[in-house]
Amino acid sequence: MKYTLEERIERARALHKKGYNCSQCVVMVFDDVHGLSDEVAARVSAGFGGGVGGMRQVCGAVSGMTMITSLVKYAQPTDKPMLYAEVKGVADEFKVLNGSVVCGELLRPGRKPCIALIEDAITIIDARMR
Repeated sequence: MKYTLEERIERARALHKKGYNCSQCVVMVFDDVHGLSDEVAARVSAGFGGGVGGMRQVCGAVSGMTMITSLVKYAQPTDKPMLYAEVKGVADEFKVLNGSVVCGELLRPGRKPCIALIEDAITIIDARMR
């Protein structure tokens, strides 16, 4: 892999400061893994921010983890059982750290800020890619 975990997190912080959403930040910092351009990665992940279209459902960082896992693990329909197990695994890790995968629950007062959730997601995916 081209980037260290620390470099990915720094890149995500910079992207977040520029206005990219949680999903975009996660997807865009794994360009060395998925091979998408920044423009395509940003476009394909844009609608997952704010818990999918701002509906406060599944956290954008979790959606980003799902996209990276899919891009790496999926090749054909017979891969779905293995892929779904992988996605459940990363989501479960995120839930253990944060108590939920639901954006609306994660944004309640006293919880971690979005950038910390992005960092958790990046850390989980980075560890699985090494």
